[in-house]
Amino acid sequence: MRVLLTGASSSPGFKTLIELALKGYDVYAVYNQHPIEHGPLNVNYIRLDLTDYPRVSEKFRDVKPDIVIHMAAYGDVEGCEIDRERAWKVNVRATHQLVKLSLKSGVEYFMYLSTDYVFDGERGMYREDDIPYPINFYGLTKLVAEEIVKSTLENSIIIRSSAIYGFGMGRMNFGKFLIEALKRGQRVKALTDQWLSPTLNTLLAKAIVEILEKRIKGILHVAGERVSRYEFAIKVADKFGFRKDLIEPITMKDIRWRARRPRDSSLDCSKARSILSTEFHSLSYALDVFFNEYKGMLR
Repeated sequence: MRVLLTGASSSPGFKTLIELALKGYDVYAVYNQHPIEHGPLNVNYIRLDLTDYPRVSEKFRDVKPDIVIHMAAYGDVEGCEIDRERAWKVNVRATHQLVKLSLKSGVEYFMYLSTDYVFDGERGMYREDDIPYPINFYGLTKLVAEEIVKSTLENSIIIRSSAIYGFGMGRMNFGKFLIEALKRGQRVKALTDQWLSPTLNTLLAKAIVEILEKRIKGILHVAGERVSRYEFAIKVADKFGFRKDLIEPITMKDIRWRARRPRDSSLDCSKARSILSTEFHSLSYALDVFFNEYKGMLR
């Protein structure tokens, strides 16, 4: 089956690309600014700006995908607040374009990767049927995109995840930053009063492929355990053998953000854990995998 994967050079996208290739899918991996230099050989790589709508339509007709996995996004929360036009073009209009093309061409299944930031963070452990209420522009664009997918395509899944971390391609993430800084003996700051559900990209990718093969529809939360950023940093340092005293606890009032951040955007993943065999939730297991990947990179 032909799979069109957008955002293939992102952290979750690159890992999903690898999993799809291992499973034998005919993958068309879309990237924009960051070429995929060390990806699987049995993959078709396409450089494409998803805001170039005529060219997107042309490439879509050329590929004729059976499945679309849409992961591309403008994920810089501060950047989205500053450049709202760009955020809307990338996160909303590009999604709308792909959804329209998928509907018109009869795509069998559409997967959309969303975020915990569709919630306001006032209580945490959000379930799939809780009412979203984003408090920043990034979260708003992702919620609007969710609604476009949900209201247009019956055979679709919206996967919400949280604080995706890990090695590979993509923007700097908190887990990778911690490893690089603590390894050099640098002090790092971590919030004690912001809770989320850190999710290892490798395990998220495996879960996504299982969801694809089971053709699960609707909304599904796929994320790790609820911890504060400080708790997560301490656990990472402990697992990797780095100095924990290098981690400085701070609070949200110590940081000046342009975009508001949810206080507790952790996700309840009971539904996904009941229907998926992939282990994606356990922080202990995720850090074992993360550490083994790190050791592999040192060889």
